[in-house]
Amino acid sequence: MNNKSAKKEETFSIGIALLKEELKTIPSKPGIYKFLDSENKILYIGKAKNLLKRVSFYTQPKRLNTRLTKMIGNLRSINVEITNTEVEALLLESNLIKKFQPIYNILLKDDKSFSSIYISTKEEFPQISSHRGKKNKVGEYFGPFISRGAIYKTLETIQKIFLLRNCTDNVFYSRKRPCLQYQIKRCCAPCVNLISKNDYKKKVSESINFLSGNTKVVKDSIAKKMRIESSKQNYEKAAIYRNRLQALADITAFQTINNENIEDLDVLIVKKENTYAVVQTTIFRSGSNYGSTQFFPRINSEDTLEEILEAFISQFYNNHLPPKLILVNCLPENASLIQKFLSKILKSNSVIQLPKRGLKLEILKNCEKNATEVLNRKIFERSSNRKNLELFSKKFKIKSNLNKIEVYDNSHIQGSYSIGAMISFSEEGFLKSSYRKFNFSNIKQNNSGVKINNDYLMMEKMIERRFKKNSTLVFPEVVIIDGGKGHLKIVSEILEKLSLNNIFLLAIAKGNKRNDGNEKFYINLNEFIELDKYDPLRFFIQNLRDEAHRFAIGVHRNKRNKSLFVNPLDEINGIGQKRKQNLLNYFGSAKAVKKASLTDLMKVPNLNKKTAQTIYNFFNDS
Repeated sequence: MNNKSAKKEETFSIGIALLKEELKTIPSKPGIYKFLDSENKILYIGKAKNLLKRVSFYTQPKRLNTRLTKMIGNLRSINVEITNTEVEALLLESNLIKKFQPIYNILLKDDKSFSSIYISTKEEFPQISSHRGKKNKVGEYFGPFISRGAIYKTLETIQKIFLLRNCTDNVFYSRKRPCLQYQIKRCCAPCVNLISKNDYKKKVSESINFLSGNTKVVKDSIAKKMRIESSKQNYEKAAIYRNRLQALADITAFQTINNENIEDLDVLIVKKENTYAVVQTTIFRSGSNYGSTQFFPRINSEDTLEEILEAFISQFYNNHLPPKLILVNCLPENASLIQKFLSKILKSNSVIQLPKRGLKLEILKNCEKNATEVLNRKIFERSSNRKNLELFSKKFKIKSNLNKIEVYDNSHIQGSYSIGAMISFSEEGFLKSSYRKFNFSNIKQNNSGVKINNDYLMMEKMIERRFKKNSTLVFPEVVIIDGGKGHLKIVSEILEKLSLNNIFLLAIAKGNKRNDGNEKFYINLNEFIELDKYDPLRFFIQNLRDEAHRFAIGVHRNKRNKSLFVNPLDEINGIGQKRKQNLLNYFGSAKAVKKASLTDLMKVPNLNKKTAQTIYNFFNDS
């Protein structure tokens, strides 16, 4: 036995001995247990109906797989919390897993929040809007809608058909005359009493009927009104009803699965290949398909489909209201416990079912095909991402395993609305849950009271905040800065001061013509790496930089829009006062400039093709 194996055996024995000692005080009651390492970091969180019986399982080496053996080798302490029931233990476990994200648990890393349609029934003239977050307001909720496109299309159609208001209460109660929504026949102007309370109430009732799946009643009512107006030769009004009927047909064709026997249900398909797994979630409400989305939980190769599904359900439905029926392609472990857990959240019976025949099986099979394709694509993407990371490591001679890259950029307008942005990339792709924004509004340069208008100072403050000791994000192996030698010098000094010399720094300096292909890649103040114009690594690094730039610009625009109005033309490099005035004289407003085509922009006096392209790219940057 070599030294490495002997050390593993020794640490494993210490973990087993610790477990056996702890068993003397662990009760035979329901609850959760936490395994911690020598630094008090949580390795694993589990739940149990009988804590004593469950924890004793880990003292039997022959029953432990490779992952659990390694976990016990790192174990140095145990905490237990007693609950009244096993269901409470499951709820507590899912909350703690989401909070601490232990490395040996199956993790739902990219949990998403879905939107619903909300009708605020407490007002005399209820408002319709999209809603995300807790459903703690009085009213009716419909959804969830997985696709943003689906919810916007549905809201637009509701307004066309039922003419419900979508304005906020502040706007509604301050109106003195009808707004544009009334002019384009998408609101009935209840703000200025152009409709009675009873008639508006009927429209609200009809829209709730429609969103609840009773589309036939609504269609028949509109068709009847169209025929009546047509028979009276009121063709203009008949055309309005015809258009509403068409809008209704469009949205039902967009959503429906053409079977009214399907009510509220979710379809969960889990697929796995080695250490890759996908859980595809498809949502049906009132016979309509509200879309599908995919989750890629962090798993180990030894995790079974049943274990993955149980972990997913307990974490996902801790944030989302479950339906009465969930179709699955395999039954989760402890299915009866999971059903009790879901029923407690729903406050009604929620059933998990593995269909064997009929329409439900057909729906399941269709979803299963999609999940298989999604997993195959994800495996290919991860393989491609891993190759790019390996290519980066080889070119820049990075000795440690490269798992994560962070890229930093900042944005401001002459010192106003200053922000910094950080994006993350790993084998998984862009880690959007790890993106961070940094606000510099309250920072004054040299304590002079002057607004910050210094890229170096902004970069310095951003790096200091990111790498502070109490940061909850795992540090990267590589940091990329959108800047030149000056930025590199500042960041390297900060990291050195924080004793983070093991992080590799790369600064991307724009070339003379400030376009792709002429960048210099600095690895220290007097050394840069040259990459061929068509080198795949160059494209990879450019992609990382462009994503950081896109995120920084997006954060900057949001911040600006929440404050006083600033002309977006001020943000465009190379657009001075004269060119800005020419644009406004030609188009009338910055909003019109934003909508202009490249051809239209080139017609502006004293605006050359290159500048027109710059303006067009600014407003149409993906």
